Amino acid sequence: MKPVEIVQRFVAALEAGNVEMAAQYLSDDFTFSGLTSLPIMREQYLQVLRGLISAFPDLRFNLRDIREEAGVIKVTAHITGTQRGELVLPLPDLPAVRPTGRRISLPDETQIFTVRGSKISFIKLLLFPGGGFQGLYRQLGVRLPVPENVTG
Repeated sequence: MKPVEIVQRFVAALEAGNVEMAAQYLSDDFTFSGLTSLPIMREQYLQVLRGLISAFPDLRFNLRDIREEAGVIKVTAHITGTQRGELVLPLPDLPAVRPTGRRISLPDETQIFTVRGSKISFIKLLLFPGGGFQGLYRQLGVRLPVPENVTG
């Protein structure tokens, strides 16, 4: 399978609400970077995804502008969804949010996937103003304190 297909199948599994299937596309040493000051390792990342999908059962990444260079896939994502469940994320300083029924539509963001063999080994998120957890919580009506070393 080509790296682009691996990324597309990973995202399709997430959009179908199947985190366990999506996990099959991640390497054991997978890392995610860009939302917090420290990288997020595989199991914690999967917990974040479970929390997001539980809160936003219609979560969509709306990928476009998919480009590949030597196993590195760059995409533009426009994350949308409606909060139908409680948002509980396993990260410090992020409060639980009861279902609001609000629709979120985060600004376009660039996601960079590194594919090694047949697995995604790294995802880097390039945040834009109004995006990330700050933007997500703001759209749900919750203000987060702005950490000194995290933007978004």
